[in-house]
Amino acid sequence: MRSKWNILLYPIIAMVIVGCGAEKYPWDTNNTSPLEGKYETRDTSLDLNKTMQERAARSIAQRVLYSSQYTAGISVSIMYDDHTTLDFAYGCRTLNPEVIASTILSYDNGPQSNCEEDLSPSHRFELGSLTKTAVGRTILDIDNNSSYDFDLNDLITKHLPSNIIALGDLSGITVSHLLHHTSGLAKIDFNPGTVEQIIGKVLAKPRLSRNPGQVYAYNNAGYILLGEIIKEVTGSDSWQGEVLKRLNESIGTNAFIFPESGNDDWLSTNDTSWMNGKSRTLIEGNNSLAVGYSYFEGALWNILGYYSAADIAHSAGSMIGTVPDVTKWMRTVATNETHLLTDDYFTKTIGEINPNTYVDVYSGSTHWNLGAGIGFDQNQNALFHLGNIEGYECHSVYSKNEKVTISACVNGVADLIPFPYDVLKAMYPYREAYLPKTTTTK
Repeated sequence: MRSKWNILLYPIIAMVIVGCGAEKYPWDTNNTSPLEGKYETRDTSLDLNKTMQERAARSIAQRVLYSSQYTAGISVSIMYDDHTTLDFAYGCRTLNPEVIASTILSYDNGPQSNCEEDLSPSHRFELGSLTKTAVGRTILDIDNNSSYDFDLNDLITKHLPSNIIALGDLSGITVSHLLHHTSGLAKIDFNPGTVEQIIGKVLAKPRLSRNPGQVYAYNNAGYILLGEIIKEVTGSDSWQGEVLKRLNESIGTNAFIFPESGNDDWLSTNDTSWMNGKSRTLIEGNNSLAVGYSYFEGALWNILGYYSAADIAHSAGSMIGTVPDVTKWMRTVATNETHLLTDDYFTKTIGEINPNTYVDVYSGSTHWNLGAGIGFDQNQNALFHLGNIEGYECHSVYSKNEKVTISACVNGVADLIPFPYDVLKAMYPYREAYLPKTTTTK
């Protein structure tokens, strides 16, 4: 019999970036754009009203769903600068068994032809590497707090527990290197395991670079190590509790949770085990988890319950939440409007990677990279992060031009990289006149 692990692939985040012939812009350490100022004085006569904007956004979301036979549902959340929101979902939380068996999703007769249960904005998704926005911001908040003996330039061996240090060579790597994916640690395909098992495999392989800080290469192991550092520095029993505390402080009541590693019953365990004080499980109630679907060897697979992201991604990708909460969080991560960090510290730290000190071998350009838990796309003048874990794909963007946040998740297979920018273009037809003539979104 086929093992359930053999039918799964384990990408924590998967991005396809093509910058054909694109001009390379220097990394802007303050996350500003040379176009800022021009946008604010634009002719606003072409502005769509909000009704027209909503119609455009809904149309593009439907196109994503209806154009893919492997996408069960899509949940979208848009927040304007005045904090008004537009939240909607299309498709299914769960598919009919016969649809899964036939591997044919058709929306010719509407979503009811596919769904055992419709998807709603209140359903949670596995968020994959969007977890890094919360872990990265927690590290920055710890650094911003003078009560901790902690600095981003500290060697990580100063802040890691002895059992992790004993696994292998971590010399020369600073906390900042982990945050900005410049540690030079090897990259591996992740399978379920403890933190010690995963980091041990990473350290058993040669580094990408002997000198940390010289190579930018997106690395999940670095953020797993950051979770261990959060525990060690704060003296907490869990990195999850420290991260949730910052989420609660920043956006108030929310549906974010972090499954416990090593818990085979994570779907039916009460939320209280994830330290957010709620009583329902992930398989019941309004905030139940949208079922993830994967396409493999010509078949759709319901992957719910096969594994917990906590055992594969740990603090690099195990966060679960609703898309509206992702939008609230991304806005405060991008703007610091809830002042989790002091204003001066926020300005100094976000986007501090200098392109002159590393070689970008991940996307092949300096249009953007993902540092301090968030990326800055200079071509779009937007801050963002992507999340991809088996059965789910997400993308969240804060556009500095429009001061609008757009987040989307699908349970299934779809390319969500261009989605927020397609929505922005449709909602604001004039925006491309204020952007460079190249794009990194497709």
